[in-house]
Amino acid sequence: MREPLSYRSPEPSDVEKLATLGRETFIETFGHLYQPRDLETFLASKYTPEIIAREIADPDLRHQVVEHGKDLLAFIKVGPLDLPVSSPLPEASQIKQLYVRQAFAGRGIGKTLMTWALAEMEAAGIAHCYLSVFSENHRAIEFYRRCGFRKCGEYHFPVGKHLDLEWIMVRRPPSFSKFRV
Repeated sequence: MREPLSYRSPEPSDVEKLATLGRETFIETFGHLYQPRDLETFLASKYTPEIIAREIADPDLRHQVVEHGKDLLAFIKVGPLDLPVSSPLPEASQIKQLYVRQAFAGRGIGKTLMTWALAEMEAAGIAHCYLSVFSENHRAIEFYRRCGFRKCGEYHFPVGKHLDLEWIMVRRPPSFSKFRV
């Protein structure tokens, strides 16, 4: 990897690449778990250029992408809390997605994206951060624990007709920007 990585907000011209990145990273990580029909139904509901374009334009959502040359390698999406939390903490937001291409996992990209997201929330005065993670994704769970997140609930996440057990995790102050990964 000779060219440096660049971290930036996505632009409308990134819509196709970001849709492809979302689809491919989801398939790389979880595709083996699902029947083809369930997987395609899910991907079509989340990772089309039209959906990504609406998300990029949504003022309530914040994104950061990682680029190497002309390729997108990773992204994070932050926005309002919409997880099924029974008694959400006040002033809460959510990390909605954090995906890194498998070939680039373990290189600090996730940590840098998480640092960006938590700093954005802190600057906006958001006191609590939630996320959800597949209960069998032990590597991600451990990463989130190192970032200060703790399990606070569970729910079933639909992928087509298949239901995955997801953990809901929360990170509370004192400061989002102070954590060790």
